[in-house]
Amino acid sequence: MKKIICILLFIALLTSCEQSPVSGYVVGKKHTPRHTTSYYDVTLKISRVRVVPESYVVWVADSCRVTPCHVDKQTFERLQHGQYVTQKK
Repeated sequence: MKKIICILLFIALLTSCEQSPVSGYVVGKKHTPRHTTSYYDVTLKISRVRVVPESYVVWVADSCRVTPCHVDKQTFERLQHGQYVTQKK
């Protein structure tokens, strides 16, 4: 019975988590284009290739911290340094 209660509390905790919006000023932007990286897989003893997808990151600063926010291409191009913005993490 205790296990069931613990599992239900854990599920309730996970479902209550929401991405709180971040408000502040844009202090940095970074675009990482899509690229491939190669690495050596020790277990299989072969070289492998991994595709890294394109990403757009905007750093938003408020009075306490700087928070990175992953955004889409249109939002990335629209935002400018020093602009006040409210974004999801």
